[in-house]
Amino acid sequence: MPSGFPPDPFEFADSFTLEEECTMTSETTSRTRVRAIALALAAAWALCAVAGSGFADPIVDETLQQEKSPGSEAVQSLRRALATPTAASRWRGLPEFGRDLFAGNEARFGPAENGPVGPDYVLGPGDNLVVFVSGYSDSTYSLTLDREGKVFVPRIGAVFLGGLAFADAERLLQSRLASVLRNTRVQISMGRVRAFDVFVLGAAVRPGKYTLNGLATAFNALLAAGGPSELGALRDLRVLRGNQEVARLDLYPFLLAGDRANDTRLQGGDVVFVGLARGHVGIQGAVVRPGVYESTGPVTLRALLDMAGGATAFADLARVRIERVDANGGFRLQDLPLRNGHGIAADSLMLSNFDLVTVMPLNERTRNVVTLDGYVRQEGEYELAAGMRLSQLITAERLLPEADLDRAELRRVDPQTFQVDVQPISPRKVWAGEGDVELRPLDAVTVFSTARFPRSISLEGEVMRPGTYAVTGGERLSHVLARAGGLTPQGFIAAAVFTRSSSAARERVFVQEFVQRQRVDLARQRTQLAQAGDSSAANAVGKAEGELLVALADQTDPGRVVLELDAEGKWMNTPKDPVIEDGDRFVVPMKPATVTVLGSVMNPGSVMARRSGSLEDYLKLAGGVSRQADLGRAYVFRSNGAAIPRASVKRIEPGDAIVIPSREVGNGGFGRTFAATSRFMMELAAMTALIMAATK
Repeated sequence: MPSGFPPDPFEFADSFTLEEECTMTSETTSRTRVRAIALALAAAWALCAVAGSGFADPIVDETLQQEKSPGSEAVQSLRRALATPTAASRWRGLPEFGRDLFAGNEARFGPAENGPVGPDYVLGPGDNLVVFVSGYSDSTYSLTLDREGKVFVPRIGAVFLGGLAFADAERLLQSRLASVLRNTRVQISMGRVRAFDVFVLGAAVRPGKYTLNGLATAFNALLAAGGPSELGALRDLRVLRGNQEVARLDLYPFLLAGDRANDTRLQGGDVVFVGLARGHVGIQGAVVRPGVYESTGPVTLRALLDMAGGATAFADLARVRIERVDANGGFRLQDLPLRNGHGIAADSLMLSNFDLVTVMPLNERTRNVVTLDGYVRQEGEYELAAGMRLSQLITAERLLPEADLDRAELRRVDPQTFQVDVQPISPRKVWAGEGDVELRPLDAVTVFSTARFPRSISLEGEVMRPGTYAVTGGERLSHVLARAGGLTPQGFIAAAVFTRSSSAARERVFVQEFVQRQRVDLARQRTQLAQAGDSSAANAVGKAEGELLVALADQTDPGRVVLELDAEGKWMNTPKDPVIEDGDRFVVPMKPATVTVLGSVMNPGSVMARRSGSLEDYLKLAGGVSRQADLGRAYVFRSNGAAIPRASVKRIEPGDAIVIPSREVGNGGFGRTFAATSRFMMELAAMTALIMAATK
C-alpha cells in the first residue's frame, strides 16, 4: 500500500465474519462501533484511491520535508520553551564528540602482540630476551626474567635486569659477555613480552581488572574497559602506580590531531582511573563537525570552533547565538555580534558550562545572475555585470545555427511582488539596438528554434518496402503506401492496425478514470453490504476489485484508430484516408483464416473460418452458449477494430471476433457494477487478441 494511505479497512472489517456476529451478546454495542470505524476507514481509503497513484510522491515528500512552512520554527521554539529541560534534550540530538571511538572497537585498538619494543621499554618478570653470540662458534641463549627480575647467563651467572630499560639491559649484557668471551659479537633482541594485570576504575563502562601485554598503554586499557561511561571524562584520565599519580591523560589531542605523546605505557598493578566529566559545551549550525565537546574549564569561542573543525563556507560569522544557563535558573538566549560585525572577538568570547552555540548560515541569495536557455550553445546562469545589456547576453556566438533570430522571450521578476513578466523579444532587433534593455537580477532569456523536424510513420507487415517514412504536412496514408510499393499479395488491408500515440494517451486517461470510478463504486457497494450484514457479498466485491486491478494491469494500451479500408482502394483520398501524424504506425497482417469466439460460451477460442458461415454456426463450433449468456447484448469485433451489435451483423468475415456477454447477477448495484466491469474486461481482451494476432 502506498505511503500516506490509511490502513486497509477491508482487511480490518473482514475480521468480523457473519458467524462471529451471530454469537455476539454483550459486546454488540462496542463491536458495532468498531465496525463503524472500519467503514469510515473504507470510505477514506476509497477517496485516497481516487486521488491517484501520485497521492504520495516521494520527490514531493522529500521537498516538503526540506522546506519549512511558515510558522514551523515558531511552533518548535514554543515546544522547546514549554518542555522540561534535561541533559538529553539540552543538546537536541547533537552527538558527543569522541564517544563513537569506543563502540565495539576493543579488538581493533588492542596492544600489538608482535610489534617491536622501543629502547625505553622497561623489563619485568616474564619478559624473554634472545642473545645471539657469533665468533669462533655461534650460540644462542633464551633468557626469561624470573619473579625477582633476574636472568641466568652461562659462564656469567645471574644478572639483575628487572626495572631496566631495554637499551640499558642490552648494554649491560654485552659488557658482561665481552669480559669472558673474546673476539665475539653479541646481539640481543626481544622475545616474548610479559603479561600483567592492570585495573581500570572510576567512570568506565566496564570497570575491573584486565590482563594486557607489556606493550599496553593507558589508552589500550581504557579501550578494553569499553571507554568512559556517560558520566566519564575523555579529558581527565589518571595513571596511578603505587598510590602515586605518574601520568594524566587528555584524549582530545589524539582525537583531534592523532597526537599520542601523553599516552603512558603501563606496568603490572597500575590503575587507570577515569574521572567525571566536569563540563560540556555544544555547537551546531554551519560548522564542519557539530557536536557536544567536553571542557576542562572556561573555553573560548575560537577554541570551540577549532574543535568543531571550523566554520563552513556558508557560515555567517557576523553574529552567533548562544543559549546558556542563567544564574537565576532556566536558560537565556544571547545574540552576540563578532569582530567582523564590529563586535566581540572570537578569541576573547568565553563560554560557560552547558552553553550551546549556534553558528548561523548565510541567508543572502545569489542575485547577480541571469539565465540563458533554449537553443544556445551553453545553457545556464551567467554573471550579471554592472550595466550589462541584453545584447551582451544573447551574442551571436552563444546561439545555435537553428536558433530563431526573430523569436525569443525575456522573463523578468518584479523584486517587490515577485511576479513574472514575459516579454517577447527579437535577437535580430536587439543586435540592431532596438529593445536592448539593461538586464536586472534574476532575468531569464529563452531562445526558440526555426527548425521543424519532419513527421514520420512506420509501415510494417505485408508491405512491399516496410520501414519508417518521412512525410510532409497534410500527406495521407495512401500516399505513403504508394511510395512503399503497396501491399504484398498476402496483405489484408481490411484488418490493418493503425495506431496513433495521441490516441494512446487519451485511452490511457480513460482507463485510469474508469479504474478510479470502479474502485469507488466497489468500495461503496462493499460498505453498503457490510452495513446490511452480508459479509459474503462484501468479500465478493473486494475480490472483484482485486481482479479488476490485476486484469487492467495486464492489458495493452495500443491507441488503435479504426479505419474502414477496402482492397479496391475506394477509401483513398477520401475522409477515410487519414492525414499522417508524427509517430503513427500502420501494420498490415496476412489474410486471416480464423474467427475468434469469446465470452459466455462452452469452449472459447479460435475456429477455422467457413465460407458463408453465420454467427450461429460459429457458436455451435464453440460448444454453444452457457447459461449465463446474454445473446441480446452479443456483438462482433471486426478485424478493423469496429464493434457491431448482433442484430446488425449480416456475415462473419475471417479475422472477426464474436463476443457473448454474461447476464447481470443480482438485483443491486453490485451486480450491475460487476457485470459492467466484466463486460469492459471482455472487450479489452477481445481487442487485445485481435491486435496481437494482427501484429504477429
